[in-house]
Amino acid sequence: MRVIAGRYKGRRLATPTGSTSRPILDRVKVSLFDWLGSKLREPGRLPPISVCDLFCAAGSQGIEALSRGATFCAFVDKDRAAIACLRKNLDALGITKEAVIINQPAESVALGPLGGDGFDLVFVDPPYRLSEDVSAGSPASRIFAGLGTRIVTRPEALVLWRHDDKCTLPQAAPGGWTTTERRTWGSMAITMFQQSQVQA
Repeated sequence: MRVIAGRYKGRRLATPTGSTSRPILDRVKVSLFDWLGSKLREPGRLPPISVCDLFCAAGSQGIEALSRGATFCAFVDKDRAAIACLRKNLDALGITKEAVIINQPAESVALGPLGGDGFDLVFVDPPYRLSEDVSAGSPASRIFAGLGTRIVTRPEALVLWRHDDKCTLPQAAPGGWTTTERRTWGSMAITMFQQSQVQA
């Protein structure tokens, strides 16, 4: 696993051992960030945005975002092995002031407007089984409901939720989040959400 583009291009990233995380393939990351850069009108890079990486594991997506131009990233994961690996990656790249690590569950973490007045982009990369149930009170529904409240987001923020291709996330999710796009890579899919009032 490596950084694809930007100031850390080509740098290798460690992956956690004894963890249930699923590192995103490099070829998928290329396509994902091309899609994201195009969406944000910055092909090949990202504007100076604030990012939150939930279920971050080794931090591959958040680090890629920082490499491509994001100015801040909050990395969140409850798995200690994943956090140890993330720290190793950030230390190796010299990423300090532009990142914060939170070793807490994504379903209950509270993040104020770190690095600005709210997050512009949120990666959500939970275990696949979590995405299968978005009923009231489920972990997935608590994450959606917390986006914009417990986790402060800007009105035009994008949420990218990674899940199994066999799973279809709801068009309208808790917290006013609405599906805008969905892309698949083999057995993996990513659904993009924005809050409904932004799309009106």
